[in-house]
Formats: sequence, C-alpha cells, structure tokens
Amino acid sequence: TWKVTYEPESINRLLGTDISHEEMIDIFKGIECMVDPEKKIVIPPTFRPDLLLEADLAEEVARFYGYDRIPTTLATGTPTVGKKNHKQQIEDLTRSVMESQGFYEALSYSFESPKVFDWILLSKDHPLRQGIRIANPLGEDFSMMRTTPINGMLQSLSTNYNRRNEQVRLYELAKIYLAKSLPLEELPDERVQLTFGMYGEVDFYDAKGAIETFFEKMYIAKEIEYVPEQELPWMHPGRCAKILLQGENIGYVGEIHPKVAENYSINTRVYLGVVDLPKVIEKATMDRNYVPLPKFPAMVRDLALLVKDDIPVREIEKMIEQRGGKLLESYELFDVYQGQQIKKGYKSVAYSLVFRDPDRTLKEEEINKVMKKILHGLETELEIRLRDM
Repeated sequence: TWKVTYEPESINRLLGTDISHEEMIDIFKGIECMVDPEKKIVIPPTFRPDLLLEADLAEEVARFYGYDRIPTTLATGTPTVGKKNHKQQIEDLTRSVMESQGFYEALSYSFESPKVFDWILLSKDHPLRQGIRIANPLGEDFSMMRTTPINGMLQSLSTNYNRRNEQVRLYELAKIYLAKSLPLEELPDERVQLTFGMYGEVDFYDAKGAIETFFEKMYIAKEIEYVPEQELPWMHPGRCAKILLQGENIGYVGEIHPKVAENYSINTRVYLGVVDLPKVIEKATMDRNYVPLPKFPAMVRDLALLVKDDIPVREIEKMIEQRGGKLLESYELFDVYQGQQIKKGYKSVAYSLVFRDPDRTLKEEEINKVMKKILHGLETELEIRLRDM
C-alpha cells in the first residue's frame, strides 16, 4: 500500500470549485479508498495504481462531482504576448550575425580531459587548470568541466581539417565553468562565451572583421578597442589582439600558436576569437534609431600613410576621430601593405574618409582644412606621414 496526501483547498483551487471536505471524503470512500480525514491522507486500493498524486485524487473528485456542475470562468488578469528576454534576443542575434558571415554552429562537450591544458601550452600553475572534477566521469577524457572553450573549437577544426575540408568557419556559444574555490563550496561561475574559429583562405583581418561585424550589430562598435595581446600561451604572440569594451577586457582575436595547431594535427594557420557574452549582453541594445537619408552630398578623401610597424591602426583611427570633428561622417581602412616599395620597418596604411554636413553642401576649403588637422596630428604625435606615390 501507499499513501497520498491532499489538501481540500488545493483540490478546489485546481478544479475551480467549492466542494466541502466531507463531500470529498465520501467520493474517496466511494472508490474504495481508506481515508484519514484529520491527517488528510488517502490510501488507495491495490487495484488503483493510477492514484499516486493529489492531482489524481482531484480528477476523481471532478469525475464523481460532475463535470457539468463545475462552473465555467474566464481567466483573470491582463493578457500579454510572450517574448524572449534581452539575453535570449542577444544570443539569437549572435547566431544570426555569425551565420550571415558564413559560420556554421558547432556543439562541443562541456567535459574535458586534463591533457587539454598541455595541448594549449598552459603552465603548471595557470589558473585555468583549476577545473571542477566530475564525481562519476565516463573516463579520463571526460573527467572535468571546461574552463576555456578553445579546446572544443580546435577539436572541431581539427576534425574538419583531417577530413580535407579546405575552408572552414565555425562558431559556438559555449559555457565555461569557473570555480570560485576548490573543493567547491558554492556554485561555479557559468559563463557563455562566443567562440569562433576559421582556417583556409583567411587571415587575421578576416577574423577581426568577423568580430567587428558582431559588435556593429550589437551597437557597441564605437566603444570597442583592440590592443596587442602577448600573454595568452595558446595564441601567436605577434598576431593577437585583446578586445576592450569601455576599457574592460572581454576577449581576444588572433592566430593560434603554431605549436598548438600542431598539437591538434592542423598543418595550416588557424584563427580564433573568444568574447565573454555576459559583458556584451549588459551593454548591447536592441533599440534601433531612425536616421533619415542625407539631403546633401558627401565628399570622400583617401589617405595613404607610411606607418611604423609597431603602431597599431587603432592609434591612427583615434587621431582621425579626434581631428575629424563634426564633418567626419565615417572612415574605413581599405589597405595595409608591406613590400619592396615600402622601406623596412614600415607599412603602408590606407583609409577612405567620408565628410558630410547634414544641413548644407560642403566646400573644398573646409575639407582641406580638416585634412590638414588630421595630417598634422598624425605627423606630430605618431610620426606618421603621407606615403609618396
């Protein structure tokens, strides 16, 4: 035998009725159940194994009371149209943005092997080695929760490479699990990170362009800054950029260290980016502002600059923004070149600048004045000059 507890008020609330406790007891006894009215316990007969929950008893009460006697009532409250919350909307937009750029979504295991840390060249005392051990693992290869998403991405890229897929772009919204202390005393920090990887006919600028497009769609591109990153052991020290959002580190993008690529049996350059999504969700917006079509024509100027190798283009862009003033509508980097025509230790960087006034047509002299200000700032503060054509 087994016992089922019940509350008359709960049954009435579920059915929308006002049936007395005594009437319920009569119904229970009528189906050959034993009842303890004081403790509100029902012991069903052995031939009624379907009576396991209070809801099962409520069904019997409704059946014998009579469905026709249960009053019809409309739901109270103001009806609303359900929708996804801000986090879900940003995650959906993330998938849409990445897939529009030719990336396919990947799904990898949250369980990993401790050997992974050696494959990605982590030092023995690196904090990412402090992973959460599984109490009942399937095996050593699935014995701990991942603290970084890059192994899953590199495993997927390796599988594609060794099956002779020549051009691959993958992304994943992957959770990582960061313990606040070991052994665990409280729940770990579970964070979703956007991770993407690519190889084939691509370079660093393709990877950086993919993440720039992502930030543009989140309407936070103007608050993003890229600075050289040389501290990540699994990334190439000269081809990696740290991503800052309002000065806060939220990720990185660049080329995988050749030794790491070799550890994953990938004999080509691999580019990878990781962005901490909670920090993006906090700043991103789904609001869209209407901007009317311009009534007056724009004026375009190109700049071909001779720049020292160690000066990042972001420093040039900061100067263009500072000196361009209100007339500068937009700018775009369209060429970076190093070759026989450029002396050693330098690179040629070319920008297209667009100027416009929303209320009138600009004059040539006005644009020339702004261009002189930009060039003067580049020359005096960054030692950058126009390239001789």
